[in-house]
Amino acid sequence: MRYGAKSPAKRIILISVSCLVAVALVVTGIAVFMNARTANATVDVESVSAVSTMYWGDQSSTYGTATSDFVQELYPDTTKSISEIFVAEGQTVKIGDTLLQYDTTKLELTVESKKLEVEKKNYELQQANKDLVRLQNTPPYVEPPIPEPEPEPTPTPVPPSTATLYSEITEHSKPFKGTGTTEDPYVFLCTEDCVLSKEFLMRLMGLSTLTPSPSPSASPTPQPSETPTEEPQPTESPTATAAPSPTASPAPTPSPTPAETPTPVPEPTAAPTVPPESGGESTPDVSGMAWFQRLTTDGGTADGSEPTDEEPPTDEEPFELPNGPFAARFEVHEQDNENLPLLKGWAMDGHRITAGFFFDTEEETPADSIEMLGVEPDDPWIAPIDPDAMYTQEQLDQMITEKKQEIRDLEVAVKQAKIDLSKAELELKNATVTATVNGTVKTLTDLDTALASSAPFLVVSGGDGFYVTGTLNESLLGRINVGDTVSVSAWEIGASFDAEIVKISDFPSANGYYDGTSNPNTSSYAFTAFIPNAEGLKNGMMLDIILQAGAGDEVPSDTLYLMKAYIRSDEGGRYILKVGEDKRVHKTYIETGKTVYNDYLEIKGDVLTMDDYVAFPYGTQAIDGAKANLPEDAMLGEEEVAAE
Repeated sequence: MRYGAKSPAKRIILISVSCLVAVALVVTGIAVFMNARTANATVDVESVSAVSTMYWGDQSSTYGTATSDFVQELYPDTTKSISEIFVAEGQTVKIGDTLLQYDTTKLELTVESKKLEVEKKNYELQQANKDLVRLQNTPPYVEPPIPEPEPEPTPTPVPPSTATLYSEITEHSKPFKGTGTTEDPYVFLCTEDCVLSKEFLMRLMGLSTLTPSPSPSASPTPQPSETPTEEPQPTESPTATAAPSPTASPAPTPSPTPAETPTPVPEPTAAPTVPPESGGESTPDVSGMAWFQRLTTDGGTADGSEPTDEEPPTDEEPFELPNGPFAARFEVHEQDNENLPLLKGWAMDGHRITAGFFFDTEEETPADSIEMLGVEPDDPWIAPIDPDAMYTQEQLDQMITEKKQEIRDLEVAVKQAKIDLSKAELELKNATVTATVNGTVKTLTDLDTALASSAPFLVVSGGDGFYVTGTLNESLLGRINVGDTVSVSAWEIGASFDAEIVKISDFPSANGYYDGTSNPNTSSYAFTAFIPNAEGLKNGMMLDIILQAGAGDEVPSDTLYLMKAYIRSDEGGRYILKVGEDKRVHKTYIETGKTVYNDYLEIKGDVLTMDDYVAFPYGTQAIDGAKANLPEDAMLGEEEVAAE
């Protein structure tokens, strides 16, 4: 029973060990198989020199007709002026001899103007690109949402008025606030046509306790000391003012002594005497603030009626202002309510004998602001604060499209300006005209005569060798020049010749030859090449011409360009299968450069040379470590591979 209980655990252990052994055998088998496959794999290899090339520049092909008698003709050019002619009629010349010299002043100015035109177009192109970036980064204008109308605020109830409204201020008028001091004056609520009584004014200035002047009957002979007391007194009654005492009227001008001079009384200022001719009537009301125009000096009311001694019935004792002096304010409020805004008022101070109007400063005082004359805030010609945010998305898209088209037009204009500059520089370079043919100067006439007859003024005729005329694309101007060598092939006789370019036209040809590789929309320029050794050529024979534009000094002469088919890529980059010293191919990562002839990639560095061998990196046998199937004469370094 004990053995039977332990048998399941032993069985599990045996199964686990068996699985591990099986996995190990499988992995070992795969490794052995892969190693055997790599060891037995054989891949063909090619010499790098057979699948690479050197870049010498761009080629262009054209064609022309061989001619044995070439004539150089010079026609008058109204845009140029000749400074000197170096040959005479009948003189023998060779290719390269100087015939004449044009004035270079105007040509130099033309070159400078063309340079400025190129700079101008480049600047316009830069600005257009900046404008495009600005438009692309401009956020569109979005119509702001219409805010919900705010509910009208509930008006704050105005407390009812508790002050007494006065149309006449007397000594019994009660202020609704204040203590009568200069800092805290009495404040009365008044109507606009409110008036002040004489008694009130007397109390305000503290004059109600003055001793009245003696009666004229008691003193038939007035004393000088009585005159000052009698004159400043206000009119006590209409009867006394209208009919003065005969005893007092003829009194001479008093000469009071300093001891008898009374204290100056400002009564005439506070309560002026009514002139006799007015009949004792008060001055009519001429404005809303009428208390000074309608002051009652005889105890009468504001409308001229007789005052009444009746007092308004009240349960309280009648209020009476104290004998001053004191200060008071008389205010007119909206709706005759002291709790509403102040409209206007008058202030008087008996302590200082001052008075003055005052208004509500918040409403009457103009705000301190600056006004721009002639400029309305809603004027459409005024630029907004943020003009970039005032375009909708549709407007921005339209402006971006138009700006891109403008950039394309400017790019074409820049190219045309550069071509015009190249032409101007070529004309300046060709200001010195040389002979393009070995021959004799047959004709040399006056410029005016040649211009009138539309004939050449200088003709050089040659007879040795052959000449061929072809065309070149304007993109090759400046890269192919006079003196360069072109390759000429005559398929009729199966021969090739070297020819030297002796002339390139200053003007584009009317019917240029299109070689199928250049832009058909560009211009072509005629050129003439001389073939010195032209054995077998016949006059009128068709010739193919190959022009080779140099790659320039920036390309090293030992740069290697490998066919794209022998280059492959993985997650580590581009690599080739290069044969090592062990005669097996190995994955070798490379750095590539530009593409030439559309089929070759530049190999940078010294990882690959013309003496190396590479394998085609595709197929079942193209694996890292495969044996290289080398040619019999293959050389690895300095060791020749033995044939197996």
